[in-house]
This record gives sequence, C-alpha cells and structure tokens, in this order.
Amino acid sequence: MNELAEAPLWKLIWVQKALSLSIFAVFLVLIFAVIAFNGRLSRHRRLLNIIRYAALTTAFIYVGLALKAQPSTTNVIIALNSFKEGDFPLELFMMDPFIFLSFVFIMITAVLWGRGVFCGWLCPFGAIADLFNRLFAKAAPKVCYKKIPQKIHNSALYLKYVILAAIVGVSFYNFMLGEYMTEVEPFKTLVLKLNRPWYFLLYFFALLIVSALVTRAFCQYVCPLGSAIALPSFFKWLPVIKLKRYARCSSCRICRNDCVYQAIDDSGRIMDTVCMYCLECQMNYHDAGRCPELLSRKNTGVQPSTAAAAIAVFVLLIPTYALSATLVVDAGAAGSSSISEALNKAKDGDVIEVRPGRYKESFKVTKSVHMKGINNPVILAASDFPIIIDTSEVQFEGFTIEFEGNGFSPDSTALVVTKASDNVTVKNNTMVNIMFGIRNLEGINLRIDNNTFTGNKSIEENDRGNCVTLTGSWQATITNNKMSYCRDAIYMEVCHDSAVTYNDISKSRYAIHTMWVDTGNFSYNNIYDNLVGMAIMYTKHSKINGNLSVGNKTHGLLLNQTVRSEISGNNIISNTKGIFIYNSIENKMTSNLIMNNNMGVHNWGGSEENTITHNSFINNEVQVKFVASKNQYWSNNYWSDYLGWDMAGKGVGDIPYESNTVVDHMFWRYPLSKLLFASPALHMLKVLEKQFPILQVPKVVDKNPSMVPYHANWKELISKYAQYVPAKYYGDMEKIINMTGNM
Repeated sequence: MNELAEAPLWKLIWVQKALSLSIFAVFLVLIFAVIAFNGRLSRHRRLLNIIRYAALTTAFIYVGLALKAQPSTTNVIIALNSFKEGDFPLELFMMDPFIFLSFVFIMITAVLWGRGVFCGWLCPFGAIADLFNRLFAKAAPKVCYKKIPQKIHNSALYLKYVILAAIVGVSFYNFMLGEYMTEVEPFKTLVLKLNRPWYFLLYFFALLIVSALVTRAFCQYVCPLGSAIALPSFFKWLPVIKLKRYARCSSCRICRNDCVYQAIDDSGRIMDTVCMYCLECQMNYHDAGRCPELLSRKNTGVQPSTAAAAIAVFVLLIPTYALSATLVVDAGAAGSSSISEALNKAKDGDVIEVRPGRYKESFKVTKSVHMKGINNPVILAASDFPIIIDTSEVQFEGFTIEFEGNGFSPDSTALVVTKASDNVTVKNNTMVNIMFGIRNLEGINLRIDNNTFTGNKSIEENDRGNCVTLTGSWQATITNNKMSYCRDAIYMEVCHDSAVTYNDISKSRYAIHTMWVDTGNFSYNNIYDNLVGMAIMYTKHSKINGNLSVGNKTHGLLLNQTVRSEISGNNIISNTKGIFIYNSIENKMTSNLIMNNNMGVHNWGGSEENTITHNSFINNEVQVKFVASKNQYWSNNYWSDYLGWDMAGKGVGDIPYESNTVVDHMFWRYPLSKLLFASPALHMLKVLEKQFPILQVPKVVDKNPSMVPYHANWKELISKYAQYVPAKYYGDMEKIINMTGNM
C-alpha cells in the first residue's frame, strides 16, 4: 500500500482500471490477430464478416460508450504543441490508459497496414456509422449506398487534410481556438452519450444520416483524425504489408465495384489512405467462383509462379477438374454432330472442341465454356444472329463464321456478346461476308484478338455494318485484328479504359470511330485506303500513338472535341487532309510525320492551347490551314517549305516560319496558283505581307523551325507509299455523320 501511495497518479489509474484495461488489451490483440491472419480468414467470407461486425459492435458499445476510449484530434494537437514547447508530457497521456493504448495500437497498425485497421475496426464513431449504414441498407436498399463519382470522390478526399492543417495551424496560434475547431468531430457527443446541447445532437444525427446514404462519408471526407492516421501511407514504402493483388486486378472491376468505401481507383490500385480494411477485396482474391484470375487459371490451367503455390492450387482444383470435361463436336464422325447439342450437355468450365466441317446452325452460349475450333470449322449463319454469348467467362476461338448471299437483315451480327457478359475472349476467328461482326453492350474486359473480319463487298459503304461495335464497354481490348469492307471497322461509344492496338484496317468508311471514349489507347494500327482513317471524337485523356494512316480519301486523323490527349509518333501520309483538328484543346502533338497530304493540318473551331512540337511537315501542298481570331504559336517543327536560313549553324531557322499567310489563302482558293510557287511575284507578296500589317491574317507561327526533318526515313516512306495519291480538293467536303460543320 505504501508503494502505491508513493506511485505516480497515472500508475494508480492503471491499477484501478486493471480489469477493464486487460479486457481492452485482449480486444486489441484479437483485432491485431485477425488482420495479421487475414489471408487465411479471407477464404471464409461468412466467418470473416461475422468477426468484423462483432468487432464493430464491440467498438461502438464497449469501447465508445462504456470505456469512452475515443481518440480525437485534440490528442494530436496536444502532442504537437508539446513538441513545439520541447516538453512532451508522457505522464499526461498515460493518465487516460485507454486512449494511450489506442494510440499505441494506431502507431503500430498504421505503419504495418495503414489507417484502415483503426478506422475500420476500432474507431467507435466509425463503427456506429458503419453499422447504421448496414442497417439502413437492409431497411431501404434502393435508397442506401450512393456512390460519389470517382473523380469527385478522389478530389473530396483532400478536404480532411485541409481541415487537419487548419486545426493544427490555429492551435499553434491559439490552443483553445484549435480545441474549439476539433468539434468538427462528433466524437465527444458520442462519448457523452448525447448529453449535449441540441446543435451538437443535430450535427451528430445529420452525420449519421449522411453516412447512411454515402458509406462513412464523414470518415472519408471530413475526419481530421483519420487524415492524421493516413499521413504515413503517403510514403510509397508504407504501409509495410500491402493487400494482395493479381496483375489482372488492373483491368478487372469486380473489387472496385464491390468496394463501398471507393478505395480502389480506376487503375485497380488500392488507395491505402482511403481503405477501411473491410477485406472484401481479399475475400474476392481467394474466391474461385468470383475472381476472374482464379477462374482463368481453372479454365486455362495457368498456375501460380512458385512450386509451392502450384501444388496448393492444384490440390484445391482437383475436384473442379474432376468435374470438367471435353466435349467433341464432329459433323462427320462419332460424338455430337451439333454445336447446340454439345452446349446443352456442357457444364461451366468444360471445353467444347469442334472438328473441321460446315455447321449450319445458330446457338446461344449460356455457360462459362471454352469453345475451340480445330482446323477452322465453318459456322454457316442460320439466322441473323448465329452466335450469342450470354454469360461471363467464355472463350470463343478458331472458327470461321460465314454469311451466304445477301439475304440477311441490315442488323445481322455474326457474334453478339450480351449486356453484362464479362471477361469474354474472342480470338483467332474469321468472319466472312458479314454485316456486323461483333457487338457488345456494357461488357467488362472483352478481348477481341487476332480475328479477320470481311464485310459484304457488294453493299455500298454507308449501308454496311461495323466490324466491331461496342457501346458502354469497359476495358475492352481490340488487338491484332484484320478488318476490311466495313462501314466503321471499329465503332466505340461511351467506352472507357479501352485499348485498340496493332490492327490492320482498310477499305472501310471510318477505320476507327469513337464517340465519348475516354482514357483509351489507339496506337500502332495500320490504317489505309479508307474514307477516314481515325475519327477520335468527344474524347479525353487518350493516347493516339505510333499509327500509320495512309491513302485515306479524306482525313488521316480527325480530332473532334478531343481534350488533354497525346498524339505522338504517327505517320500521316498521302491523305487529302492529314490531321483535322476541330474544337480540341490542351492536347500534346509531338514527333508525327505529316507528309504528302493535300493539306497537312487543318486547325479550326477554337482548337487552341495545343502543344504542337517536333513534328515533320513534309511536301504537303498546303502545310497548315488555320482558322481562328489570333496567331497560334507552335515550336521546333520541321517545315519543308521553310525559306529561312540558319546562319549560326544551330539547326534552327533564324526567322520564324509562318503558315496561313495571304499566299496560303490564295493557294486554298485557287490551287492552280501553286504553279507560280517560285515566281518573284509571290515572293514579293510575302515580303509585302510582313511589311504591311493590313494584309496580315491570323496564322501559325513557329519561332524555332527545325532545319532538318525529325524523321530520317521520310524518303523511304514516300517511295514505299507512292501508289497512294491524295484526292485533289481542299475546302468543302461532304459532311460525314457525327461531324460538326463541313469536312
């Protein structure tokens, strides 16, 4: 007793609360153990959910209401102000043992796993907000759980850091004022069991109502304590232990759509500063019936990289493989003679091998099977829609789909992938005499790879169908295909995060035609002998790189309301108009070869603030037609018609290059005047234009024109594509569908 009498006050408090402290410490250890062994627990979805909601209930009732162990930003500003004064009062913090242990727990878990362990498992107010949200979701499922648009969500996340900075900054000036500002947290109202003035109660319940509609809205956007705990996760090496992800997670959206906290960004990355560690994504990670990676391994036999993992997965999948089968379809031998018959017998995971032959039938795929043609069997279309894939996780490869004659409707389609049929692969097929080749509505992760599409050559170009039509699709990949005689070879509308690469497209109206397709990659395609090469319209944040667009009857590349995109390394050769830019801003256009077109670039309709540099403009009859109210300044491009010198030998012209001059206007209006290009009269007109501003028109000015082309192989390319001669017209062209104004 004498020892206790002489002990510091904090120790007396710890002794007095020994039982409660022991229970609280055990609770913290249990949470720590659950998180540490989440890899095993995540394999048991129901068990882990029970554990988590039991922890949240305990955190709300026992930790919050009984122990009042709710950490606050007040504790943070006390610590920071103490450090500022150079005297950290450890004993003061130990006077409240529950808060002290909570902060020890926070410091350890924030470094190991991020903010989500405390915020998602231990915070009393977070617990009541989460539980209230789940109860409301059960009572009113159509009202509850509104997702904020991801871009707005990502921006709003920074609000809590602004609030934290304001509180800390004010506390250094006036600690009491900073303390008042911490009332933005409703924690005190919870700890005092609502025994506070009415306006605090109103604020508390308002936050709960908002959290019922938007999961953990206060925690995500406002909570300054949460922002303080999240700060370590801004370092790349923290947290130390990352949640498990597959490479495919960057393209799959299952976990992203499931995440009620919106902690998974568009690239599939888990944002540790946002994640509440609900472990839903980890349960999906181990769910062989839900995770596309595990389903893919089941269907293709791909195993994890290490031997131990390979053995483990093999053992786990033995029952599945024992149940799967290979069904053979052979028109001229034993077995099923009908693909439809084989599909009726098949189960999910089966392989259907179709032997060579001609199969006149139509069928719908409603099971997750791998349909594999051996030596290219032919499916003769027996209806307008011979093949419909109406489920996810299907592979369709190695077939020829053929329409005979012209007796099909204008909407006939070789292969339809229905709405919400995700993770479908169509590869190594040939589609002949088609109207439409492949159509998809709102699918995720559709792959169209190494197919050949040939439209109906006897039909007029505008009356044909598209080789590929995607509407509302996400993360589609169209690569290594050969397409010809379509209306639009590839038409995409309201599709995002898609890749169109390495395709060979010819003899069509539009080669690639996009409408409202953001964050796309349209690169390394060979596009030739079409009406329009690429028509990229109403598009943001996309890449158009490394394409060859040659010999198209109107435009090589058409940009209409294309914003903040990258256009680089393209060869635009022998088109009537090389690049047409309409109402497109803040794009970066670099390293393109724009050569032998009637018009190199037509810049119109408010297309300003684009960075256009290090391009080669070679032998275009008119380099640039620029229609605007003021000069546009480009830089460091090569112009084959530049008449200046490089007296200093720096590789840059001594005087600016100016296009869009009075002489250029004369060339546009009277193309035959180009015969007088070298005449003294035209040179005198250029001199007069410089001397007398009355003759000036808005123009493109390159202050540092390069004296040498950036593309050393330009002569080889001219020779290689000498057979393509652009049509001889400049101004008004027939208006094409979906294009504003004349072309």
